[in-house]
Amino acid sequence: MFKAMDKYRLPAQILLGAIGISFVGFGLYGYETTRNNQYIVRVGDQVITRHDLDNHLQNSERQGGQAPSREQGFQTLLSRAYLLEGAKLLGLTVSDEQIKHMIVNTPDFHDANNKFDPAKFQEYLKQNHINEEIFMARQREDLTVLNMLTLLGNYPVADPQVRQLIDSQMAERTLRSAGLNPAAFATKVKTDEASLKKFYDANKKNYVLPQAVKFQYLVLSPKDLAEKQKLDADELKQAQAQAASQNQAKRRIAHILIAAPDAASKAKAKEQAEKIAAEAKKDPKKFGELAKQYSQDEGTADKGGDLGEFARNGMGEQSKAVEDAAFALEKGGVSGVVESSFGYHIVHVADIGEDGGDAARAAAEKSLKEKKAQQAFAKLREELSELAFAHPKELKAAADKLGLTVQVQEQWLTRANANELNIAPQVADALFSADVFEKKLNSEVVNVNGDAWVVRVSETRAETAQSFDKVKEQVKEDWLRSESVRLANEEGKKLLAQLQAGKSPEVAWSPVQTVNPAELRVQLPPQAYQALIQAVPRGDKPAYVLIERMGVPEIVQVQKIAAVNPDKQIAVLVRGSMAQLQTEARLQAFVASLSGKIKTQNGIERVSESE
Repeated sequence: MFKAMDKYRLPAQILLGAIGISFVGFGLYGYETTRNNQYIVRVGDQVITRHDLDNHLQNSERQGGQAPSREQGFQTLLSRAYLLEGAKLLGLTVSDEQIKHMIVNTPDFHDANNKFDPAKFQEYLKQNHINEEIFMARQREDLTVLNMLTLLGNYPVADPQVRQLIDSQMAERTLRSAGLNPAAFATKVKTDEASLKKFYDANKKNYVLPQAVKFQYLVLSPKDLAEKQKLDADELKQAQAQAASQNQAKRRIAHILIAAPDAASKAKAKEQAEKIAAEAKKDPKKFGELAKQYSQDEGTADKGGDLGEFARNGMGEQSKAVEDAAFALEKGGVSGVVESSFGYHIVHVADIGEDGGDAARAAAEKSLKEKKAQQAFAKLREELSELAFAHPKELKAAADKLGLTVQVQEQWLTRANANELNIAPQVADALFSADVFEKKLNSEVVNVNGDAWVVRVSETRAETAQSFDKVKEQVKEDWLRSESVRLANEEGKKLLAQLQAGKSPEVAWSPVQTVNPAELRVQLPPQAYQALIQAVPRGDKPAYVLIERMGVPEIVQVQKIAAVNPDKQIAVLVRGSMAQLQTEARLQAFVASLSGKIKTQNGIERVSESE
């Protein structure tokens, strides 16, 4: 979006660009009273419902970008909730006067003389089906979150930090390396009985046969219920009509802006815009060239005026005139002169996507069935819980009553191999709980990605220490590997000390190569990468560092680091990125600190994609 058109949202986007959070202006507000525990989570006084999450995801997509996953969207709302509660703890408030000042200075509510027009404000409220009280509450939350983010991001990034990051991310290294293969030291390792027994005694925990279970389980899923839902013809028709209105084909839009900052310049700006529009209509293929030549939108001019791809109602209120013009054009069309509070625009539609058609109608039917299935799911989930409790030592009664199948896991499950067997952590936790593992009772209902599970063990294995004689061969293998790596590292440290002292020990160096940090980041473990990046030659003397890659010690000689002379724009971008990353770190730390102070309570709604 061109710079002028997101005047009020832009500060938040600058703060949040690196962490993918967009709190401000999405209309994510819990003004509907929640019924009992009909929500995902309550954080202090802030309630996050499925409705909030759905709205956030839909609005994110309407903004023209890629919608986040449901989990990412939920984390955004959760951070927002903590920020609002954190503002209370800090005594940070937004006054009515601040909100009124913002309203009065919003161009959308101005008349032709650039003065606040109450009628326009009331029309906005009417179109959005809200009253002044709700509007004020929304703005208060938005401004509170923005103030909190500004507070967290209000720290300068020093020039040396920028220089260091540019060097670490961009400066090429000329280097060579020498690996010390642990296998070459294996013959020096003693594998007598005493050494192996000593290693076994020191590492007994590695030779324990872990606690394990085989189990049965039931899964109740909204997905299975969706296709069983019967839809009323009228509600289906209404849902499909709504989907059709929301799924107009996206358009890739470009524009040329001739600014009109004041009344005195309007006539001249309009006259210039009309001439450019006439020229663009003659040959729409030249629109990009004309944008580069004439457009006064600094953010898009050098890209041929390209604003990106937008769905209907995706450009924001301040861009409505441009959006309306774009959606009235055919592919390749050029508009006449369009006026906005920023000046005069000529709009071009570069491309039009698919309009959804049958797919959109089918999606509407699927969505409606899923909503009805979710309502049925809540009731059946409760019934599943009651049946599992009423018949605590078998699953058949619940399966028969609810039409489910008792499924069986015959492979031994441990906490260590749960991920390998695709068993969710919360299911593993339930299986190894005292009631389920020791008493062999049915578990309570476990939520797994929107599905409801009940599990019970069919066979258990206690944690067992294996004797030295039983695992002797494994101990020998582990000891040989461990000692070989240790000896290789010791040799590497000796060679490193000699090299750093200016000596020339015999080292089998690889050919000299020049690599950039991006390549090193892919090739090396994080610890090794950081150590290598921090190795800086002094004068004409190379730097040496000992790293470990895939269990092999390796000496690296950094001969030189190429000079990087970034232009000012790159330095500005790097400084901005660092500020954003620092803001992210402070935000995460702040939310973490609040999580221990603010009471939270889970509801019965879930985040899952399937819900």
